[in-house]
Amino acid sequence: MEMARRVLVASLLVSAVVGPVCAPLPALAQEEGPIRMFMPYTPGGGADTLGRLVATSVNKRSDRNIVVENKPGANTILATDYVSTQKPDGNTLLYASSSFTINPHLYKVSYEPATSFAPVALLSEIPLVMVTTKDSPFKRVQDVVDKAKAKPGQISYASYGLGSAAHLGGVLFESKAGVKMLHVPYKGSMPALNDLMGHHVDVAIVSLESALAMIKGGELRALGIFNQDRLSSLPEVPTVVETVPGCVAVGWNGILAPKGTDPAIVKKLNYQINQALVSGDLKQYFLNQGLEPRQRTPEEFTQIIKDENAKWGQLVSAAGLKLQ
Repeated sequence: MEMARRVLVASLLVSAVVGPVCAPLPALAQEEGPIRMFMPYTPGGGADTLGRLVATSVNKRSDRNIVVENKPGANTILATDYVSTQKPDGNTLLYASSSFTINPHLYKVSYEPATSFAPVALLSEIPLVMVTTKDSPFKRVQDVVDKAKAKPGQISYASYGLGSAAHLGGVLFESKAGVKMLHVPYKGSMPALNDLMGHHVDVAIVSLESALAMIKGGELRALGIFNQDRLSSLPEVPTVVETVPGCVAVGWNGILAPKGTDPAIVKKLNYQINQALVSGDLKQYFLNQGLEPRQRTPEEFTQIIKDENAKWGQLVSAAGLKLQ
């Protein structure tokens, strides 16, 4: 009896020190289930298509699947604000675009671009292009500048939305060229291009991918690309900056994680996504859209976000824009 009592006491002392020997170790959250990537756009659009292609390609190379969940609304703010509040455990990602660094300067948001997220991977840059109809009197960017100076506020430009990269590209154009134009926002590039073709607006600033087929088909005249350098896909089209110095506005898309996500997880995802960008399916997709994949480290992507945030903040402040 005494021996049994001593054994019981000893076992209780051991348990008090090391805990129950049969209790399972806590599972690491980042190793459980699929990774949810929130898409701030509706299904079927260009962003949604690219996001799903990236997820599919990464899933072929990873032991965990990325599942895309659409959460559109409030000019991408709904999904962005939501992901910013999620646990930094590697289970949640955000598909982001240029609006990520523009929105905080135009609307009330709960995140700060430079500090509220852990940048994972840049997917591509999205060239913006100023286009007009094939029968338009505008043959060059200089023609638009001259006419806008002669008729302040009367030359109209369409964009794919208030607060979009195209809208801010137009604001930058006005600022750098010293002109005043009439902005006509649409809910997407195609509605903007449809009204351009109907001669309801003078020019449009849209993503290259949305206008590329019509440019190559001769239905639209590309006046200028907003990139710093000419594009290999359209080498004959000049850049806007060749006429208006300093007028560079490039859209982008990429993937972010909540702030505080383990750098090892970020690095692993960055590697997998960068490998996916040059895979067969994605490489062909980029080629068809006139885009080029942009493999960047998380650190390089972080700097891009900081630079874009500062650039748009200064422009919005100088222009006195406020949409909320």
